[in-house]
Amino acid sequence: MVVPIKSLIRSLRIINIDITFKRIFNLVKIYSSLVLSKVFRKQIVWGYPPILMIEPTNICNLKCPMCPSGNGEMKRRMGHLNFEDFKKLLDDVGDYLLQIQLWNQGEPFLNKSFLDFVRYANEKGIMTHTSTNGHFIRTDEDAENLIKSGLDQLIFSMDGTSQETYEKYRVGGDYQLVMDTLERIANARERLNSKKPLLELQFLVFKHNQKEIDQMISMSKKLNLNRISFKTAQIYSNQQGKVFLPEDAAFSRYEHDGENYKLKGDIKNWCKRLWLNPAVNWDGTVSPCCFDKDADYTFANIFTDNLEFKEIWKNEKYKAFRKRIMTDRKSVDMCANCSEGLPDPYTKIIEVSDL
Repeated sequence: MVVPIKSLIRSLRIINIDITFKRIFNLVKIYSSLVLSKVFRKQIVWGYPPILMIEPTNICNLKCPMCPSGNGEMKRRMGHLNFEDFKKLLDDVGDYLLQIQLWNQGEPFLNKSFLDFVRYANEKGIMTHTSTNGHFIRTDEDAENLIKSGLDQLIFSMDGTSQETYEKYRVGGDYQLVMDTLERIANARERLNSKKPLLELQFLVFKHNQKEIDQMISMSKKLNLNRISFKTAQIYSNQQGKVFLPEDAAFSRYEHDGENYKLKGDIKNWCKRLWLNPAVNWDGTVSPCCFDKDADYTFANIFTDNLEFKEIWKNEKYKAFRKRIMTDRKSVDMCANCSEGLPDPYTKIIEVSDL
């Protein structure tokens, strides 16, 4: 996600990261190695990733048609991350992390240990960030417990301004329940006099909801949210493109050549995520990023292989994958449908306070 500098500065005023020498030195090392690798086209890896995606679960309550967790096409085992494994992971690499993203596939709040994850990361001075469909914070007590956990940023996936448009993609979702949850959290944040979490409404722009953008912006102002983002959809077939992609080209990461949909721009033999932002799935498998939805390109299992993350980060499988991306990224299936590195950002962010 591309975050404008102004948005980043505002976020940093809200969140609390323990800026230690180790974290800053690690950040300098990993960014230096990233830049040198890109310039000299040679794999150089100093330091460890400053951002780690950790998947609480790959199970979801909704049936979104283009999500492998919701549509039943996911091939990997389903389950929940347990707290002891999470604790082990953060004890290993947490001193280097600035942020953990507590999501991937699935609905994070289905994991009953979710707030324990947030609290433990908060104790270690790591920013916590998650994304939800908003169906599992149903009481004022739930909302207050969320605020008190120390969560820094919360994204709500909300792709419509009525039940009719919302459920065309969020199949099985309850529009009013999500609206009530948004209001409940915003009110609890005000009641507890807390700036956190930063509340962001994320709107996937489709053919059926593109005319609701202005209405969604107005709704965000009324709910006292911090940010609204408009994100382009990822498709996996021409049929999905015909059904879901909006007519406004500005809100599509694809172009149509008369027969097929293809990503705008050329896929470069490069990806910064291989230095900055890997993913650890609920079962301990370590993937290059969140686009590896079925864990087809895992490098090891941090829980069952009895390895530290730092060992996996520089093992031979990771090195071979980085080399492949730097020489022939298109040969990797998941990369052929990935917007990372393309010229146009696939998320457009608006600060509600600027409206």
